[in-house]
Amino acid sequence: MYASQYIVPEELSMEVTSEGALSNLNPEVTPGLVVGADLRTLIYQQEGGHGSVFSMQGDLYVLAQVSSEVGIYLEQGQSRAGEIFGIAHILPLDGYVKAGRFIPDHGWKWADHQMFNRRYLHDPGGSNDPAIHFSSGLEVGVSPGNILATASLLEGNGGDPDQSLGDDFAAKVMVIQGLGPLNLGIGASVLRRTDLDDHLRVAGGFWYLGAGPLTWLGQIDETRQKGNLGNLVAQEVMIRFVRGADLRFTYSFQDPDRAHKSGARHRAGAGVAVMPAPFFSTQLMINRWKIDEGAAVTGNDYTEAELMAHFFF
Repeated sequence: MYASQYIVPEELSMEVTSEGALSNLNPEVTPGLVVGADLRTLIYQQEGGHGSVFSMQGDLYVLAQVSSEVGIYLEQGQSRAGEIFGIAHILPLDGYVKAGRFIPDHGWKWADHQMFNRRYLHDPGGSNDPAIHFSSGLEVGVSPGNILATASLLEGNGGDPDQSLGDDFAAKVMVIQGLGPLNLGIGASVLRRTDLDDHLRVAGGFWYLGAGPLTWLGQIDETRQKGNLGNLVAQEVMIRFVRGADLRFTYSFQDPDRAHKSGARHRAGAGVAVMPAPFFSTQLMINRWKIDEGAAVTGNDYTEAELMAHFFF
């Protein structure tokens, strides 16, 4: 919410404003009670005539800052899924404790729902259901110096009566370092979640590189699900050519079972992202899907165009 009110209008959008941009609406309803919203709609068209309009996101955020250290956060999404947790910044090393329902801290939280480390994370066949990403539990985090670290104990998804404490968990560590004109970050994370007949384990590394107008994000994970070892890869490169406008390039790869060569998916995309004014952005992408058919992956190669509209505050 702070970012949308100050950082976006003062540093990111084409339209330049300062000292906060919300002149018609104050997100602070009362002292300590702040609201926000996030709306994304996608229009896509595939070759062969298939196309549709898809509501990617429709979230309302509420933050009740009970004290300077303690807050309660509520996110209500259009699919009736969302985060609701309490957070207390009471630990040493700029640490916090969080309890409730949230997305476990693992790798990057990609905004693009089609990035493979999001779309195929919990379902080898792919899922756009945001509810599968949430889990209830307890999370702690610390940030000594240039290190960020979190650990979570999570609730199982299937209500397995034989589940033990610690069967479901997430952990993440990241190191941030500036080297002259370069901003670097590298980290590793692991996520394990169970249901009644199986468990999912995802472990891998992620990174970013910032150099002038260029930003590169990447993530590589090994997945173990239903006895199969697979791979997920996602990369995004943004190149700013003017304030508020970036070239965007993406690449994602999935192999759900690399040992048996049962098929794989690739998606490469190129386009432009533009933020003409605070609280609104748009993005046009052309994506090429390549399908290596096998027992676990079926389909044909195709090209698609995507136009996304994003309203937020």
